[in-house]
Amino acid sequence: MRACDLPEWIVRDDGRGRVVAVRQFVKDWAASDPLRREQMIADAPRRWRWWHRVGPRRFDIAKISAVVHSLCDRDGVELPGWVRRHRASRPVPLTDGCLKTTPWTTQLMAEAPAACAAHNVWFDARSLNDYRVHGFR
Repeated sequence: MRACDLPEWIVRDDGRGRVVAVRQFVKDWAASDPLRREQMIADAPRRWRWWHRVGPRRFDIAKISAVVHSLCDRDGVELPGWVRRHRASRPVPLTDGCLKTTPWTTQLMAEAPAACAAHNVWFDARSLNDYRVHGFR
């Protein structure tokens, strides 16, 4: 799976939540060599439908950018130019929903990868681990 394919897969909600496509991307990343990783992120993702600029899909590209940015930072892969162009207008979690001010949210933001702040998309760094490859920690 490539980053440019993610918007289409995110829109196809299979009932397990729209983050499943992103998790599959992380698994594919973990199982790939450095050359394949560069190919996975070479092309920029685009909105699947024009109306995804509004409503719940408007943050999809920022979410993809945050995940790609975090993976690149963690694994030393050069960041493609398209990644820095996407930022959510308000703090959003990687999963569907909104971030409310709670102690859990404060802790999540404090422990999130540095790239999360750049995109205003927040998730736990452990979300980037594929336990089949990295093992349980």
